[in-house]
Amino acid sequence: MPRQLRIIRPLPLAIAAFFLSATCTAEVITQENMFSFSLEELLQIKVTSSTLTEESLRTAPASITVFTREQIKQLGVNTLEELMNHVAGYQSYRTDDGSSVFSSRSRRLTGGSREVLVLLDGQRLNHDAFGHTNSYESEMQLDNVARVEFIRGPGSALYGANAFLGVINIVTVTDNNELSMSGASHQKEKLALSTSQSFDNGLQSSLSVQGTTDKGERQALYDSINKTFRDEQQNINTSSIYWRAQWGEWALQARNVEHHIEDGYILGSLGDDYVKAKTRTNLIALKYTHLFDDHWQFSSRLYDTPYSSLFRTRQTAAPRISTNTFSGNESGSENRLSWHEGTANALLGVDYVRNEIDKAQAQLWFPPAAPLAKQDILASGSRTVRAVYAQWQDALCEDFTYILGVRNDSYSDVDGYTSPRLGLIWQASDANTFKLLYGEAFRAPARNELGIKNNFFQVGNPNLKPEISKTTELIWMYTAAQHYSSINVFDTTIEDPVLINTSVPLPRPFLNGSSQHISGIEMELRWYFSDDWQLQANLNHLFHSAVTINTDSENAASVSLLYSSQKFTFSLSDSYHGVSEDENNVGYNRLGGYTLLDAHMHYQLTSDWQLYANLLNLTDKKYILPAAYISSNIIGVPGKGREVEVGVRWRF
Repeated sequence: MPRQLRIIRPLPLAIAAFFLSATCTAEVITQENMFSFSLEELLQIKVTSSTLTEESLRTAPASITVFTREQIKQLGVNTLEELMNHVAGYQSYRTDDGSSVFSSRSRRLTGGSREVLVLLDGQRLNHDAFGHTNSYESEMQLDNVARVEFIRGPGSALYGANAFLGVINIVTVTDNNELSMSGASHQKEKLALSTSQSFDNGLQSSLSVQGTTDKGERQALYDSINKTFRDEQQNINTSSIYWRAQWGEWALQARNVEHHIEDGYILGSLGDDYVKAKTRTNLIALKYTHLFDDHWQFSSRLYDTPYSSLFRTRQTAAPRISTNTFSGNESGSENRLSWHEGTANALLGVDYVRNEIDKAQAQLWFPPAAPLAKQDILASGSRTVRAVYAQWQDALCEDFTYILGVRNDSYSDVDGYTSPRLGLIWQASDANTFKLLYGEAFRAPARNELGIKNNFFQVGNPNLKPEISKTTELIWMYTAAQHYSSINVFDTTIEDPVLINTSVPLPRPFLNGSSQHISGIEMELRWYFSDDWQLQANLNHLFHSAVTINTDSENAASVSLLYSSQKFTFSLSDSYHGVSEDENNVGYNRLGGYTLLDAHMHYQLTSDWQLYANLLNLTDKKYILPAAYISSNIIGVPGKGREVEVGVRWRF
């Protein structure tokens, strides 16, 4: 009897939220202010992730790319992982877990992306238990996003662990009333509602409800257990609710995200009647901000992020089923005092984090027999982190500004680290800006790297040290009347990288390996060559890779051509991923590079209604991607084929 997939329909949630918003003041948006976005406006966008203060792209002491809500819609991008492939230095691709992995500067040593810190309205989404975000956060829908900031390079001087090679800062809208619905190939349905309201007593409230159901494309997937191919579809259901409120000096965040996956690949295991995955992540945060005067400001934030997950996989041809369950929470406080006068800015911050593992267990099952007793695979208990940081920015003279920063993180179970940063920015002329930056960052060993046990493949090492990156960057930004470009040359040394010792029998321990070296170049171009047309392009190339066998491409590029008239917008995007290597238990496969062509168009029916369409992988390109989770997959993972999406947006 075939299994019936439990579908999480987002429509009831959206209907309920819509009636809650019925008293909202309608906000009408015109075609002109939705799509016109000049070069001057791009350069004046305020970004906050590089210093925790507002900076423009020219003054921010970082290699940074920003996409606004309008730009994201023009490109037809739906998810965070799709947007990453439009950013120099970043890349994302599907893997053998029903999700996408991503990296900054082509260094990713595990199935998760532990080297990049992801923030949502200032809240860390990386969990200390495994170091990375929930595996499926890269599929985050961008319907309620105001802008996304991508930092390439270290960020630990502000954010601590995991801001190792990059930081992604997602900022959501607080004044949007929009409902969107779409249908796509492979019985994919998506619904998103954003609504906001202001009350007479000063309370401001914004709510976002999103849901996606996807039956998945039917593809021939390699079964590494039976050494055969099977036609499978990946059934994915995602729902999220995110609420923000602001009342005077107080702000509140609450979020719930759930993912249910069946069939296809899950942790490298090909789906059958037993295989599935469920994850849930919650957030509750309270922030207080007080402005003493024109110079001094204090903010304090308390948060708690409970999480739980279940992964069930098949391990042998005869049913040997492994069920892994995890639950815990990460709570903490962030306290910051800032001062500003003239060109000078100062920050002083104190953070405290407590990561609690309530349960981390594995259970074996040999059907039809009863499941065996559960075994702990991680010790329950807590890890605490105490941190203090300081930062100073000022102008040396009219054309030169500088930044000095340092942060010390102290851990209860491993060595801490002190992360410095310094930078010098020279605005040589109205057209030319140069940035010379140096920063150090660290990634503390995750709880599983320190203490995993009762596992056939891996065993923890409690003596691990943090891995350290030391990065020097030279950036040249050029702006003219119609175009903006930047070139960044970087060099990074990674000390004590956390690796798996492959020279010993299973289970293999983690260890601190020999130093690694990364160097390369990243380039960006945005050219507004007429009132209606613009060109966006980026390129990154590694001179030297951190590892010999690299699952991530060392060369990548994308080009987008965009056209916008009074009512019609069209974009055509071409993305290239270079050669990569897929390591497995018999050696490795050298996977050829591939190019994907995407198209987007939308038409403004009225000031309130918009029709849109997306065509992904327009040429139905066939290509193979690395299998990140299991070495017995000697073939790899097929990339997604052509997908057509048609939808409607209503502004109310």
